Amino acid sequence: MTYSDVQQNLRIEDERIDHVAEWLEVTLGIKLTAYAVGCTPSDVTHWAHGDAEPSSNAEKRLRNLYAVAWFKVVNDGGGSAQEWLLQPNPELENRTPAEMLRDGEKPESVWFAVVPTF
Repeated sequence: MTYSDVQQNLRIEDERIDHVAEWLEVTLGIKLTAYAVGCTPSDVTHWAHGDAEPSSNAEKRLRNLYAVAWFKVVNDGGGSAQEWLLQPNPELENRTPAEMLRDGEKPESVWFAVVPTF
């Protein structure tokens, strides 16, 4: 399964942003979600409850985080996404995936680090 497959199967762009934010809040926790998106925890709460709309940049980061986290959860179980997002990764120059997403890196570089190579 590739990043494009996940985008197509999940229809990430069609998901309501409040549902994306809520799933991330529940699955990753509010602090990790806020860190990876580059916002405050209260921003995530407002978005998840439909009280506010994220900027286009924040929405893009939410959707990218959602795609990567969803892939990890589906393939490796519930806590795997949190752990993986916070661990320095040699394939990402020892940066954490959460840090790269926060810095606005394209999700493909993070995506390829999640997929095992043979």
